[in-house]
Amino acid sequence: VKRFVVCNQKGGVGKTAVTAGVGQALAESPEQLYPVAISKHFAVARTSADPAADVTAVEQLPGPGLRVLLVDFDPQGHLTKQLGHELLHLDGDSLTKHMAGEAKGKLEDLVVAVEDDRFDDRLHLLPSCTDAFLLDVKLSGVRAREAALERALSPIESDYDVIIVDCPPSLGLSMDAAAYYGRRRDAESLGNSGILVVVQAEDSSADAYGLLTNQIDDLRSDMHLELDYLGIVVNHYDARRGYIATSSLDSWMAIRDPRVVGLVGDLKEQKEAVRVKQPLLAYAPQCPQSLALRALAREIA
Repeated sequence: VKRFVVCNQKGGVGKTAVTAGVGQALAESPEQLYPVAISKHFAVARTSADPAADVTAVEQLPGPGLRVLLVDFDPQGHLTKQLGHELLHLDGDSLTKHMAGEAKGKLEDLVVAVEDDRFDDRLHLLPSCTDAFLLDVKLSGVRAREAALERALSPIESDYDVIIVDCPPSLGLSMDAAAYYGRRRDAESLGNSGILVVVQAEDSSADAYGLLTNQIDDLRSDMHLELDYLGIVVNHYDARRGYIATSSLDSWMAIRDPRVVGLVGDLKEQKEAVRVKQPLLAYAPQCPQSLALRALAREIA
């Protein structure tokens, strides 16, 4: 199974939107054609005054048709709520309880489907629970705590082609567990799984990026992990914000490892989809954000 860990220590960069959008794009029906942005749009975005002009060409491609699990690993539960589901009850089982060895039932019983014909029961969600606020405390007393997420998810891995983890804005023990889950396993090919970093074209994202990469480097050296970057996604981009946005994008584009693998505009459709609690690719399948997310999904998968 491919394991994508979507993260950034800074909140508000759009990790949840990218997690949901990539998962939706990978689960779309192979029996239908969908518009996908062509990667040439990176070169245009730095100077365009119109975010919609970031997409210079579109190709009609069949959906990948993959079985996808979205894991809401954030106690705030934004992914769960945005897709129209309720947080798990505190008095019941949860991912946190499974990681802490306190669960009474099976993890698969907590998984729910994201309903839409284009996904045909291929897109599932493991909802969050507010007990995840206590996860770092619980993990401090767990044996081999860095492997706790992997132990919890391993019973259902064979049900999916891709598992995408939406991480909280944290550098604590929970992030260690998420990063460990995204490591390259024995005999796994380079780039099959790894870390996807979501940033914005502004300075505070660069500061948070530095903190995250330091943590990844520490995990690599301290635990001798093969941790690969899938790439950087520059989200909420709008060239009309002027020099700060365009120069910041240039700085992200200049990084070669990890490289920029996606550019997603700051447009109204994503906010509207959140408001009506629908998947973006079902609510506005033709909008530039949907096209960019399909391109990103194909780039990393």
